[in-house]
Amino acid sequence: MLALFSCFLTAREATARLELARTNRELEATRELLANASRLAERERISRDLHDTLGHHLTALSLNLEAASHLSSGTTLTQVQRAQAVTKLLLTDVRGAVSALRGEDSIGLIEALTTLVEAVPQPRVHLDIPDDFAICDPLCAQTVLRCVQEIVTNAIRHAHAANLWIELACSNGHLKLSARDDGRGVQQIRPGHGLTGMRERLELVGGRLDLRSEPAHGFSIRAVIPLDGGAA
Repeated sequence: MLALFSCFLTAREATARLELARTNRELEATRELLANASRLAERERISRDLHDTLGHHLTALSLNLEAASHLSSGTTLTQVQRAQAVTKLLLTDVRGAVSALRGEDSIGLIEALTTLVEAVPQPRVHLDIPDDFAICDPLCAQTVLRCVQEIVTNAIRHAHAANLWIELACSNGHLKLSARDDGRGVQQIRPGHGLTGMRERLELVGGRLDLRSEPAHGFSIRAVIPLDGGAA
């Protein structure tokens, strides 16, 4: 009895360690995503300030210099034209800086997903994301992260799989998340709280979720999220 109880405690401790490691990975991935989303929000604020203050002032200065050029002549006209040229150059630089700040993707979804899956011992997770993949919407990025968390958790707990393949891609104004494993599969899918929560998250951003499984043929998930505000 003592040996049996000792084995039970050892197994329970090992399970608790695995659960704690999984939770720590999820927390670290979420922390990275939130930190990057905060940086994105700050850059958007800076870009708005540049556009609304410096951009408007330079535009007004350019218009005033244009009016002054029609009232000047000789050396004065030359100086006004030079000032006008410099003003237009500065305005172009400001617009370029604003576009760069708004266009750069710094949410860091790829880094957060990598952190989430890299330490999973079983199943082996194969993450396939294009080099040019970028998401600028923090809510969409958070939805994708939570979906991948549930996919990984589901595979660990229920699939008995050796491999899990996860693929992200953007095409035709939609983000597509696909996942499949080589686990035991099921005859009939009965979504639990995790898969139900995933579907609800996707519906909140206009997305949809498709589930497929067959015995001995693993489990597959396909999620589609519109990036342009349309229906999936």
